[in-house]
Amino acid sequence: MSPSPHDRPDVAVFSEIGVIEHHMRMGVSKHLPNGMTYGQFEVLLHLARNGDGQSPADLAQAMLMGKSAMNGVLRKMVAQGLVTVLTDVNDRRRKRVRLARPGLDAYAGILEAMAWKTDALRDGFTDAEFRAALPFLRALRTYLGDVSETIGEPEAVSRR
Repeated sequence: MSPSPHDRPDVAVFSEIGVIEHHMRMGVSKHLPNGMTYGQFEVLLHLARNGDGQSPADLAQAMLMGKSAMNGVLRKMVAQGLVTVLTDVNDRRRKRVRLARPGLDAYAGILEAMAWKTDALRDGFTDAEFRAALPFLRALRTYLGDVSETIGEPEAVSRR
């Protein structure tokens, strides 16, 4: 008899990841300024951490979104003054996204409002515990990325 889904560790891992993602999303969403979506916050976070000047296509890939969906998010962010989208000086056909001062201020304000939560998280777990989780999570992310790029049914997809 095969194990029930409740007994399978792969099902349990994805269930935990889903619940963690939900808690993160809800925790951040409570601190977003009026009119800002979680997706817009993710773009601000990405630009603040990885540097601005990326193309909309680069952002779409990083955010795991389609290009047209990213362009929609960016249009709204431009209208709110959070980012600017400028023509690339080297290739006039391309665009580059830059964080605007109000976007940077909004990002900083969200982080400030959430500081007590991140402090509590750091008090609840050690750096060693977070580091110990990273190898498995990174391997899982890479594997799932590889599988999602496979067209049709793979003959043999294995990480071993």
